[in-house]
Amino acid sequence: MPRARNTIRAVAVATATGLALSLAATLPAAADHVTAPLSPGSPPDSALAAFHDQEILWAECPEAELAGLECTEFEVPLDYADPDGARLTVAASRAAATDPEERRGILMINPGGPGGAARLMPLVLAGTPAHGAYDLIGMDPRGTGASSPLDCGVEFPMIRFRASDAQIAADTREKIRYSRACDAAEGDRFPHMTSANTARDMDVFRAATGEDTVNYLGYSYGSYLGPVYGSLFPERLDRSVLDSSVHPDEIWRDVFLGQAPAGTANLERYTAWLAERDDVYGFGTDPEEIVALFDETSARLDEEPRDDVPNVELLDGAAFDSLVFGASRAQGYWDANAWFLQLLVEGEPVPGEEVEQPELDPVFDTNMDLFSAVVCEAEWPDRLGLYHQQSREYRDAHPYSTGALWTAPQACTFTRNAPTEKAVELERDGYPEALVIAADHDANTHYAGGPAMAERLESPLLTVTDEGGHGFYLLPDPYTGELGYPCVNDVVDAYLLDGAVPEDTECGGIPARPNRRCRPSTRTRRSS
Repeated sequence: MPRARNTIRAVAVATATGLALSLAATLPAAADHVTAPLSPGSPPDSALAAFHDQEILWAECPEAELAGLECTEFEVPLDYADPDGARLTVAASRAAATDPEERRGILMINPGGPGGAARLMPLVLAGTPAHGAYDLIGMDPRGTGASSPLDCGVEFPMIRFRASDAQIAADTREKIRYSRACDAAEGDRFPHMTSANTARDMDVFRAATGEDTVNYLGYSYGSYLGPVYGSLFPERLDRSVLDSSVHPDEIWRDVFLGQAPAGTANLERYTAWLAERDDVYGFGTDPEEIVALFDETSARLDEEPRDDVPNVELLDGAAFDSLVFGASRAQGYWDANAWFLQLLVEGEPVPGEEVEQPELDPVFDTNMDLFSAVVCEAEWPDRLGLYHQQSREYRDAHPYSTGALWTAPQACTFTRNAPTEKAVELERDGYPEALVIAADHDANTHYAGGPAMAERLESPLLTVTDEGGHGFYLLPDPYTGELGYPCVNDVVDAYLLDGAVPEDTECGGIPARPNRRCRPSTRTRRSS
């Protein structure tokens, strides 16, 4: 099912990027953001009996995108400290194990985010060896997808990578407006949208479906959610795969800040590669000269945006910066990306036709309101001056990475409805070793997060080498639709199916390779 897998890849990657002023008088005092954490764990099972005993009914999913899957809904407490209070509805999908005699339980799959809907995810693994042994479960986390989604009523503000001082100030005003809208529309639910509560919802699902344990596969943000579940319910987590792991000590702002230097490192790799092949691409023999060409192109496109590039609605400087960011990390397609960037740098027409993209029901979109709530489970700075300073620094140092995107203040800076408990400190005490996956040039979750998570959980690390991608197990190559990482798939299958816990190991990424669509540049080269 190449098309379905491409759709899922787009959803998973988008959620993973995720995994993005002198108005100090409007900034709440720091004390407003400090909340007392709940005691670790959940209420005793007796307090949750009504939820654990509810009947789970499976039926054909209502959305066309989920054809072939079964869906259900179940209820959970809004506030686990008050299980008799308000309730939420949580939605889940299922692809039942295809080999009932070999079935070893459920495999809950999270695509990342925070804010990513998960009910599409069983389609990714459908028909694979893992599907033979597991019921594949996609549970939309509370507040997103079809699970009582948050809706602040206004669009989430996104600042461009290369934001000017004026744009930084304007973005802060927009974030204040956005935060006030969220407080007004969702202030009663905002504090309860945490990773810990999503993990507790997972355990309600486990109990209501009569399962003794959960097996788990999480990508990106999901690599944190899984260990949260294991930390709260260690006796109920069996095998877990943490793909493209976050850093357990950088929850959450530092994880996002790590994207910028990781992306710039990919730009340096790419421009060095192009400089070595000036006879083919004609960008120049000096990486700094190539970056200067990109700078000129970005500035020109800001002055004169293009609307004639297939599959790009409007190509301005900000869109070009994002394209360079994406092109730099995918070394398997550096050749094809060079061909495309050549045409943009030279201002030439880009051949090709519009490719119709599959239209997803909006219920599957990343919910940035939920993102805004979840990341507030960690502490954020309360000094606007720090955000402004870092935004200027990152804008200048990382314009072809995430730049000022995550240095800007978020709703957490301003909300008066911060979560009722802090982010969970991860530990592995009572559940089997996890399998942690990390790529050495990943620009969404930088590589140091993988070794740190493996060490924290005393678990093996699978490193994908010479690879700038994000998300590897059974996720398709975004260009071909084929499974791109057979070595990773083999190691994970052996772990999930046979319980084979590897030593720390390496799998090669998709290598740089020639592409015949590239053609020599016609641009007049600069003198060195």
